[in-house]
Amino acid sequence: MTNYIEEYCAQIRRTGAAGLIAKPILVGQDGTYTMTYVPHEHHNPGARLVLVSTTPGHAHVRLAAAVTEELLQARTSGRVIQRENKRRVELGGQLVRPNLIRMLDHFRAPELVGLPHAAALWNEGFEQLQALALLPFATTRRGLAFDGTLEDLLATPMLRAAFETHFLGAIRQMRPDALYIALGRTAWAGLRHAASRRLLARHQLLGMMPVPARAGNMVRYFLREIPASDLSPNDPVRHRVDWLDAAHTELMANVQKRRADHTPPTGPNYLIA
Repeated sequence: MTNYIEEYCAQIRRTGAAGLIAKPILVGQDGTYTMTYVPHEHHNPGARLVLVSTTPGHAHVRLAAAVTEELLQARTSGRVIQRENKRRVELGGQLVRPNLIRMLDHFRAPELVGLPHAAALWNEGFEQLQALALLPFATTRRGLAFDGTLEDLLATPMLRAAFETHFLGAIRQMRPDALYIALGRTAWAGLRHAASRRLLARHQLLGMMPVPARAGNMVRYFLREIPASDLSPNDPVRHRVDWLDAAHTELMANVQKRRADHTPPTGPNYLIA
């Protein structure tokens, strides 16, 4: 099996981050689909909250190369490079992390794993978090980041093999009481698929949020910061209102139920005649 992390680091040492971005490490090609390597292997064995995306995008690829180059210049070990890519890069960047933190705090999801706010998940509470992607290699179709359905993924042999080996394989390593939130409908379908394979229990699936990097009003509408009436007639979010509303209701209900189940009683623990 190819040791991609060593090859990845060696190329950055030779050509720098810019050289790696210009000539990425090819993992595989299947028709119009291409997969290139980004570090993703780090595993937090005690993580109780798992955030699931579809695949690393172009911004992720650039950030991973820059962070890895910085760490290599500091003579950081390969194991720490993998950890820091998971902590600083995956679900990172200015288009993703701030929106993700806002959404997690809106639902008070970090409280389910004993953290006061979402920012702690990437700082002192990092061991409680595991980020996973259905396709952990940066996957593109005709040069654009993969944005298809789970059915599209499963119908393509290369993508299906990566999904089953790396994503479903990673789920098998997670603790049995971990809680899962999907980012986007394809990631949610991937989690439901894992549940249908009995790799997860249905009660572990809290729900889904929109992809944090989406431009426009998607996240603002989802967070109830603007009503549907404020969306312009041409805003594509108008066509997504139904599923955004359903996702908000389901996630809020599941988080609140979980919180109630783990809240100690406040009154007396004896019967009053």
